[in-house]
Amino acid sequence: MKKLALFLVLTASILWGSMGIVTRYVASFGFTTVQTAAVRICSAAAVLVLLVFLSDRKKFKVEKKDVKWLLGTGLGSLFINNLAYAETVQRASLSIAVVLLYTAPFFVMIFSILFFHEKLTLLKVVALLLSFTGCILVVGLSGAEAKSVGLGTVVIGLCAGFGYSLYSIFGKVLVGKYESITVTVYTFLIAAAATLVISHPADMMEKVSEHISAMPLIVLGSFVTLGLPYFCYSIALKHMESSKASIIASFEVAAASLFGAVLYGETLNVYNLVGILLVVAALILLQAAPGKK
Repeated sequence: MKKLALFLVLTASILWGSMGIVTRYVASFGFTTVQTAAVRICSAAAVLVLLVFLSDRKKFKVEKKDVKWLLGTGLGSLFINNLAYAETVQRASLSIAVVLLYTAPFFVMIFSILFFHEKLTLLKVVALLLSFTGCILVVGLSGAEAKSVGLGTVVIGLCAGFGYSLYSIFGKVLVGKYESITVTVYTFLIAAAATLVISHPADMMEKVSEHISAMPLIVLGSFVTLGLPYFCYSIALKHMESSKASIIASFEVAAASLFGAVLYGETLNVYNLVGILLVVAALILLQAAPGKK
């Protein structure tokens, strides 16, 4: 199951890395940043609900005492992560936003030690530092950019990373009791409801009706790049330490850069390539780290 878990996290990270393709497509129809996130989350939620409804409706059942954990994944993680990340992108460059987002593995490692009693090993620490350094190089963050960021932007960006990390914690608790699809579908339903509240739904629905012919592709793309990777990641959390899964998921940054180079002709310089190699090196190193049984 170790190899399967690794494959699932890598699959999730690659699909997350392709998210920019769908995001650009949705934004091209005039949706605001928040509305773009709402359209993607709601579309993925609709597909997930349909899949559960058609396959096994019993998977909708959850105990009341576990609602707090689902609120943690839906509001604390998916909603806060998307909201804070969108705000960071508006305040600073994309490279700043990505680097702050990928402070998430640091939060996950701390929480995993405190709550799941995972062992802090030298290999994990080295892999984490390699991965984070690789992310900085991949996005091309410069010293001048870093110095120009205000404290408020840093805090909001760290909130994005913190929110991103919570899925690895709350999700780990939930997948030990429920099917992965149950955790994923409620996470998206809760996040979808929250994003609708703040996205000016009347205006958003008007834009949807104006571009209804594009919606099937948007719904499918949103599920493939958002709903499906969360489902894969949830399955992996059953068989892998949260700290490892979070570090491996940072391959998303490398995947996004490669998608940009192939599909949009974006240039990768030496630093970007070295960053990708460092992220890959972190993944290889983690496979040498003994997992907790």
